[in-house]
Amino acid sequence: MDHRKAAQTPVTSVRVRETLRHIAPSRVALPLVADPQMILNALPLGVVIAQPAADGRWIVAASNQLFDRWSSLEEASALGLPLEMIAFLEQGDFLKLFTRFAEDDGSQVADYRWSVDESPRARHFAIRFVRMADRGRIQITLRDCTTEVETEHGLRNEMLRDALTGLPNRIAFSERLDGPEADGQAMLETAILVADLDRFSRINDSLGHLAGDELLATIARRLLSAMREGDVLARIGGDVFGVIVRLTDGPGDALNVASLIQEALSHPFRVNGRELIVRATIGIATPHADGVSSEELIGNAEFAVTRAKRQGRRVEIYHPADATAARRRFTLETELRQAIERDELTLSYQPMIELKTGRIRAVEALARWNHPERGPISPSEFIPLAEETGLILPLGRWALNTACQQLAEWHRTISAASRIQMSVNVSGIQLARDDVVEAVREALAGSGLPGEHLKIELTESAIIDNPERTKRVLEALKGLDAQIAMDDFGTGYSSLAYLQRLPIDVLKVDHSFVKGMLEEEDSFEIVNAIISLARSLMMDTVAEGIERPEQAARLRTMGCVYGQGYLYARPLSAADFPAYLENC
Repeated sequence: MDHRKAAQTPVTSVRVRETLRHIAPSRVALPLVADPQMILNALPLGVVIAQPAADGRWIVAASNQLFDRWSSLEEASALGLPLEMIAFLEQGDFLKLFTRFAEDDGSQVADYRWSVDESPRARHFAIRFVRMADRGRIQITLRDCTTEVETEHGLRNEMLRDALTGLPNRIAFSERLDGPEADGQAMLETAILVADLDRFSRINDSLGHLAGDELLATIARRLLSAMREGDVLARIGGDVFGVIVRLTDGPGDALNVASLIQEALSHPFRVNGRELIVRATIGIATPHADGVSSEELIGNAEFAVTRAKRQGRRVEIYHPADATAARRRFTLETELRQAIERDELTLSYQPMIELKTGRIRAVEALARWNHPERGPISPSEFIPLAEETGLILPLGRWALNTACQQLAEWHRTISAASRIQMSVNVSGIQLARDDVVEAVREALAGSGLPGEHLKIELTESAIIDNPERTKRVLEALKGLDAQIAMDDFGTGYSSLAYLQRLPIDVLKVDHSFVKGMLEEEDSFEIVNAIISLARSLMMDTVAEGIERPEQAARLRTMGCVYGQGYLYARPLSAADFPAYLENC
């Protein structure tokens, strides 16, 4: 059957006017003209009216010259041709979109984007289907938006490109990870590598930003030349580069690429006549399961970089357990800050016993945190966190004030407490950043506690970090009649010169030496040496961690003055301490 003859009735002026009515705004009145096809041909849109044929196919009932030209039918009109026989419409998904619209009786108008792959470039169209009332016809209009799409693509390419190095930027890097080619197993066989240039800001500060930019561009070229086929290099930060590594031979590929980067950077760079050495710290992360987002992966690799720098390493592989611990620390920091502000921490008190008499002579105040949801948080976890974040300053002042007020109350209410001293730990961070002397003065004044009943414990490292400043502080504390104890003695690196110069009253023997002193000769000799040293310097000694009577007996015969540990008592609450004191 000749489908050109199927449309025996020529396109009438009525049909053309109906077509124009659908194309033009509804409020614009179109004038009656002698040849409406001329107006149709003058439109900057490709126009087709398709009508159903008896065999179920859709044929062209009307078209304009622009559509015929796009269809390469300038000399032979599309009139009467089935849509599927027009090669122009067979490209892409046009016929699928048209069929879907034609079969959906509920749709009156639909808009789509359609692309035609032609050499040497693709063309892009905005198409509209409109269901006409006349004999079930469908009007098709096509607008060539290739220039718009290419402009949009150009702008997007610029947005995804780092202007300095020409590499993909962080947005493009993330999109490459999130793209369809990264789905499923392929994603699980990919590693993310982040290379952070060490101390690059010093180059900008010393040589200027222009020199820094020149160096970055040179580094990018060198790194790009070191990449393996299939790996993707991007600049994801000021002095940070990212690599998508294809693990063709397993996880070791990521370490191999890290080695390639280190090797590429090992040769000096020349900038402004100067020879510069640039190094990088590298973090590596791999997806451990489906559903990990690109930003999570990049963040994991950046976390590994931070950890590597903290530990003095060149390369670090991300481990989920490390991130879990870091998130816990971050959460605990917030909660610790709130706990301090809300006065939710408490002090426990561990007795110090005079070894010769068995009498209690002092108590050490120990901070405790019973989290309302997590339960007890170990001091070994929250004290280092407080020191790292600076929360040790308010925490330390709170502990000092609370301990002094508690001992003053016991002095007033318990006669046996009059001979007891209170020992309070002061962090090295407090010593460096806070006015410890003023804090002690305020605590003594606020509680009415005499200075000779307060003992300040400082760690060995805190005392010698800044010996001259420490000497001034300790002498000022002695001016308040407070005693000074060096805690954990033997675990640091003190010299005898410091012990002679500083006004220290007590050396505390660390529990790690006391624990093994009966079985290990080295521990015994260390304990004996510390006690002998203290005696020669006219200092008292306190042995920590005594758990067995044999340890206490041996320490007593060695000349140790005081003992502290579970043999005598675990840390006691303020409410439980009076009963212990009465029975002591």
